[in-house]
This record gives sequence, C-alpha cells and structure tokens, in this order.
Amino acid sequence: MAYLGSANSEDALTWNVFRSLQKAQRLDIVADWLRVEICKPRAMLIWCLAPELTNDNPKLQFQLGDLLRNTDGMIPGQIGEPDVVIQGAEGIVVIECKLGELYKPLAHLWEGRSLQQVKKRLSRYQQDVPNLMKDDETEADVMPMYQLVRMAYYAIRLRQICKRRPTLVSLGNKSNWSLQIRKCRKSPVDLWDIFLSSLGSIELHCTSTNWQSLLPLLEGRELDYLHQCLSQPPCLRCQSE
Repeated sequence: MAYLGSANSEDALTWNVFRSLQKAQRLDIVADWLRVEICKPRAMLIWCLAPELTNDNPKLQFQLGDLLRNTDGMIPGQIGEPDVVIQGAEGIVVIECKLGELYKPLAHLWEGRSLQQVKKRLSRYQQDVPNLMKDDETEADVMPMYQLVRMAYYAIRLRQICKRRPTLVSLGNKSNWSLQIRKCRKSPVDLWDIFLSSLGSIELHCTSTNWQSLLPLLEGRELDYLHQCLSQPPCLRCQSE
C-alpha cells in the first residue's frame, strides 16, 4: 500500500489514468494515444480484474483468468498478469506499463526473475505459439526482455480466444526511456528494439509510447482530473523536445 501511494507508483498511475478514461466513457482516446486500432472499446481489465461488470467485461475477465491459470498457473512460482487489457469490436490490446523516476535510469524493467523460471515458462509459451520467437533466441537472450515476451504470448492467445486483432503496447516514461539500465547496459529503447527483432513470424502489432503523450489529447475534453494526475507527478515533468 505504501508503494501504491508513492509519487513514482506506476500502479497508482495506471489505475488513475485508465479507470478515469473508462468512467468518463472515453476509452476511445486510448486508440489515438497508443496508436492502436480496436474500434469501439467494449471491455477493460486492470491487473486481470474488471472495474466494471458491464458489457463484455465479465467475459473477458473469465477468459484471461482461465488462460493465466492454465499456463503460468501450472508452473511453480509467481504469476505475472498483464497491467491493462482493452478489448474493442475489432481489436484487443495488452499494455505493459512502466514509470520510474525523473531522468533516473530504471533499476528494473522487463527482466525475468531467474534463468530457470524463464526456461520453464518459455518452453510452455512456445508449445502453444511455436513461432513466438526466432529459432536462434536462447533463454539467456530472452531474460532481459522476458516480461515483453510473456505479454506477447498473452496477446496472441487472446487473439485466438477472442477473435480480435492483437496489439502489444509498451508504455513508459519519456524522461528515462533513453537512459542505460546498469544491470544490462542497455536502455529501454534498446531493449524494445531487440525484442521486436527477436519475435518470430506471428501476427502481432507492437508499439511503444509514453505517459506524457496523453496530455495533449486531454485538452478541451472535460477530463480535468485526469489532466491533473498526469501533469502533477514530478516523475513525469520532463522537458518538451
């Protein structure tokens, strides 16, 4: 709870932004912000839970929960769920959210907990989606970007279940996204490009953007509370390019 209330809490920001858009019935803004094509948002989950039990929300919550239980849930260890999933009439988007501090390199990003865990789970993912990764990608290659690979897997599986075009979105902080992470000596930008080049022949649209890019889209749309949530945190006050 202490982390959820901190100024750099990506969980608090994730909830406030996406839940506010949902309550205002403006999830359509997400399509422009994240550059995705979903057409008429019908359901949204945050950490696999539906904040509203209307429209297709309960169905999507059951479908994703069942998928998690029967994949990662069958392997010992902690289960990591998608941060946000939004389903529209034609598309479904899985969003991986990060934040960190203003102009400070991230201490952790998408790395796996251990090489052994990555090996077990990657083997299962590739059974279900054989072309998920290129043949020459090893568990060690996947380790620094494991969370992205896992979310790519869930996006593809949701496509199979929900019959919607899948998109994976990386959502980060513009102020630290180009800074090198000490542990792997690469920036989030570098790791994202490596991830894209490691994917196999799968039908998955991938895009990367930042929290700051939502602000201009909120102007004049009677979303003052949300504009305040994004403009006040010190960690998001980066200089304009």
